[in-house]
Amino acid sequence: MINLVEISKHKNFIASDRLLNNLSKDILLVSSKQLALFLGKKNDNSLRASRSNGKGFKFYKDPDGNVYYNLIEVLKTMGVKIWKHK
Repeated sequence: MINLVEISKHKNFIASDRLLNNLSKDILLVSSKQLALFLGKKNDNSLRASRSNGKGFKFYKDPDGNVYYNLIEVLKTMGVKIWKHK
């Protein structure tokens, strides 16, 4: 069954382009495999081991159980300063 929503009644709940643009400066989700490659690792085994031991970077799971990391949080945790282009 498909639920139809009249968008005009929910304008206050729709994200603006400006909000999403600002949010993207703080959130950049990458998969566990992508993060491993970014960090120069062959695979994500060490990230998995850290997660199972309750250590490592903060991670997020989607409803299907896929793991994602916020790359910006990871860089901040590592002490890497992010230069923001104006």
